[in-house]
Amino acid sequence: MRRASSLFVTGLGAALAAASFGPGAAIAAPLDSAPLAPVVSSLDFPECSSVCPHTGNHVGETGTFQLEAATGDVDVDAYRWSVAGAAEGEPAGWSEPVATKAGKPRSIAFTPTASGLRTVSFQAHDKADSWGSVATYTFYVPRNAPQVAWSFDDPNAPGANTGQDPAVGDLNLGGAATSPLGRNDIGLRFNAGEPATATSGISTANDFTVALWAHVDAAESMTLVSATSPEGNALEIGYDASTRSWVAGRRSATSAELASVAGSQGTWTHLAVTYRAAADELTLWVDGVARSSVTYASEAWDSSSWTLGCGGASTTGTACATAMVDEVGIWDNAAIGSVIAERVALQTSDGYATSMAAEWNLGVSTDTVESGVLTDRSFGARLQVEGAGSQYLSDGVLSLPGLPEQSITSNHPLTDSAVAFSAAASVRLTDPTRPAVIAQQAGESATAWTLGYRVKSDGTGGQFYFRIAGGDRTDAEVAEVRADVWTPEDVNVVIGVYNAERRQIEIYLNGLSPQFGDGSAEGEMPVASFTTPWTARGGFEVGNGTTTADLAGPAAPLAGELVGVWQYAGALSANDIFNADPGLPPGAAGAAG
Repeated sequence: MRRASSLFVTGLGAALAAASFGPGAAIAAPLDSAPLAPVVSSLDFPECSSVCPHTGNHVGETGTFQLEAATGDVDVDAYRWSVAGAAEGEPAGWSEPVATKAGKPRSIAFTPTASGLRTVSFQAHDKADSWGSVATYTFYVPRNAPQVAWSFDDPNAPGANTGQDPAVGDLNLGGAATSPLGRNDIGLRFNAGEPATATSGISTANDFTVALWAHVDAAESMTLVSATSPEGNALEIGYDASTRSWVAGRRSATSAELASVAGSQGTWTHLAVTYRAAADELTLWVDGVARSSVTYASEAWDSSSWTLGCGGASTTGTACATAMVDEVGIWDNAAIGSVIAERVALQTSDGYATSMAAEWNLGVSTDTVESGVLTDRSFGARLQVEGAGSQYLSDGVLSLPGLPEQSITSNHPLTDSAVAFSAAASVRLTDPTRPAVIAQQAGESATAWTLGYRVKSDGTGGQFYFRIAGGDRTDAEVAEVRADVWTPEDVNVVIGVYNAERRQIEIYLNGLSPQFGDGSAEGEMPVASFTTPWTARGGFEVGNGTTTADLAGPAAPLAGELVGVWQYAGALSANDIFNADPGLPPGAAGAAG
């Protein structure tokens, strides 16, 4: 739409003044004007004004708007757009121009960070440098919180839906029971019995997401979540003991279409499944990472009947769980990675949730299972004791002679080294002149992490250290934090923390972070960066292990006494550690003696 020049306007005015408007006289063309409002459409964000569908993209999901010049606007050369009431993380003000030719269609992308009724404005620009009328487009952005959420924390209705919409998702606990050992406060425990059931209203035939924390107690195959249909399990999330894998997909009496990822017994693991109906594709996420996908050979089976703890009775996937679940959510859309990552972070009003994963607190627990076995007070993890002498457990401590053959081990991990975790011990060294491994977690080729003690090479004493390897290989870089210890012959509480949110490791001694680091190779180091987490699935060991990241490196059996060893899912905070009972880490049972 080219504006008329001033010369043209003057000449036109003179002609009009002299012209006769009698019959047959010519009518002059009107002056060109600014562009009309462009035409806007979007499949991702359906337009609405008050009663709106929830079928469009959700918070955090990028969608597109299609812009096209109004009919007759042939010299439009650009568009721009602006979000009304832009939320944090959304573009503010008018965008940069989006170029076009002759008013041809163009697409712009928008990622909403806030839910509710939203409005975006659009304008077209012409070659005469005019921005035209404004087109407003209103649409609804649904929240990306689960439509059904079970956190099990309501003491008045344990197991009932505690999500955003109490009208759906009520859970019949069946043979399950709530437990204070959940990943975040209260969880739901299954003991291979009757499952918990619900009718959620969310169908497995459409886009959906399921997310949960899972802790598999037994070394056997089991189903954690299922949705049953006449064809079989329309959805199944579980653990396959034969391959030691997490599995997710669908299963009939004769076949299965499953995504599979290496898993582990004895650790809290975050599992999520997303299904996109348009592609018939199901994706299995482990600890916030999309790890495996399966494309169904036919359309998804339809089910809105959800079960926790068992599979369908008509299928081969009927193994009921010996496990715990917590923070279970079901969405009516295929959530994006950032939404799943928020669930893994498990942020609460007080920070990031931390829970006890294993506790051998020998001051309040005795070896009651059988000779040579220590059973933890949390999930029943068993430490097999060998080579420690006949009097290894006496007076509420684990007394270790420091012999090379001593071995106090579990055949599986207790926490996942790829996500936030903490390791703590209350220890007294009877021979502080020699190095000692307090606790260690093995991978296939390297030790994932070590909590230990060493003698400083300059003869100025000893130090506790927390070390974590950057990969499951013998030449991996190692991050380390250190704290000098002045009285190793006394009982000291040493804690190593991996904070996944900050991507760093930390060490605390007797409730405090070390303060006197001088930057030297053996100087105190309270915090170190760690950016390459990985999951170690080897055995957990107390009182012995290697002094290097190499599994074949020199061993360092501990000569001393362990009052207790603790493992936590999550990163203990400095405040929690400082305010713990003297002589014990946070949440430990009993009191200092």
